Amino acid sequence: MIGIRFDLPFEEQLAFFRQKGYALSPDSWRDVWQKAHARAFTVARVSAMDVLMDIRKALDEAMEKGLSLKSFQSELPEILERKGWFAPKGEPAVAVQPDGTVRKRLTGWRLENIYRTNLQAAYQVGRYEQAQEVKSTRPYWQYKAVMDASTRPEHAAMHNKVWHAEHPVWNQWYPPNGFGCRCYVKTLSERQLRARGLTEEKRGVNVKPDEGFRYNPGEAGLDAWKPDLNKYPIGLSDQFMAEVPPDNSGSGA
Repeated sequence: MIGIRFDLPFEEQLAFFRQKGYALSPDSWRDVWQKAHARAFTVARVSAMDVLMDIRKALDEAMEKGLSLKSFQSELPEILERKGWFAPKGEPAVAVQPDGTVRKRLTGWRLENIYRTNLQAAYQVGRYEQAQEVKSTRPYWQYKAVMDASTRPEHAAMHNKVWHAEHPVWNQWYPPNGFGCRCYVKTLSERQLRARGLTEEKRGVNVKPDEGFRYNPGEAGLDAWKPDLNKYPIGLSDQFMAEVPPDNSGSGA
């Protein structure tokens, strides 16, 4: 009997998350904008690097071990509270420090948002990589929303629509398309498209994703994996390009 494991880490998700650098965004979540998130891990208004590293370590463990939100939140608040970066329940998030500076501490709902946004973004980059690998046989992509009371109207308007993988609509509408977005994309073959009575969309849409999410995180994630040949020793970059030609499979997605 063949056993199937469902508790193994999603390697593409982990690889993308672990290649990121760090970026401080002390003033606003807009400090690190759109595609920059593919190269740098950040938490809005967290200006202490050790705190940023604590949060990233907890997220990495959650991805590797498949930890739930409850597990993610079980130990991290205590670590952050010791460092003055977490507001216990009932206390205001904004606190004045001994030196007079104002700090907006993390709260339970913000940790949930950090967990969901980072895991979803990394997961979708991994899924995008897989979709590129099967694009020749499954060239149609179907947008799927959860369609419950929490689904945003703009995301619901995209539900079940199908475009070719190369259609420019995916330049903006590849999920996640907002904080807490649960949307995803299914790949389809020509046969599946016809058998399910689906119609390929040719035009774009008038609705837009949430502010700050109007880009393709999958494409940005694959670009972030590309080596910086300027850092290679002289001559080695030419050898690399000769042996590993550029991958243009994601162009125009």
